[in-house]
Amino acid sequence: MRLAILLAAAACLGFTASADGVSRKAVSSPGIDPLSATEASLAPAVPGHEVYRYRHGSTYKVDAGFTPLACEAACGEDAVCQSWSFVEAYGSSGARCELKQGAGKSEENLLATSGVSPRVDATYWGEASVEAQPEVLSGEVAGN
Repeated sequence: MRLAILLAAAACLGFTASADGVSRKAVSSPGIDPLSATEASLAPAVPGHEVYRYRHGSTYKVDAGFTPLACEAACGEDAVCQSWSFVEAYGSSGARCELKQGAGKSEENLLATSGVSPRVDATYWGEASVEAQPEVLSGEVAGN
């Protein structure tokens, strides 16, 4: 009798432990280091680059990408481009550069680096001209 009660109690505990119904094999993911594919993520951050951010919306052109700097340059040379997102290679997918017609919503993505077009940035902030900046000679401003 006592053995039957112990077996029934053990069975009840077993049912509650597996009650979530999730197979652990289905939830586990392979041990892949997503940032080791191109190692571009090890490069120092560049001013104006939104590291670990992806911009959504109005993607009109997708090219194979090599670096975030190359993606930014491609956006700067395209008259339509307003912003860009560079996505690192992951698994069998190669790195890509996405050019966008709008700024789009930004969200966290550990494989992405984004930014606005250099043309848009210069229009907003203005371009610094070399003549506008005073030259420094021996710690003094020229002309003094």
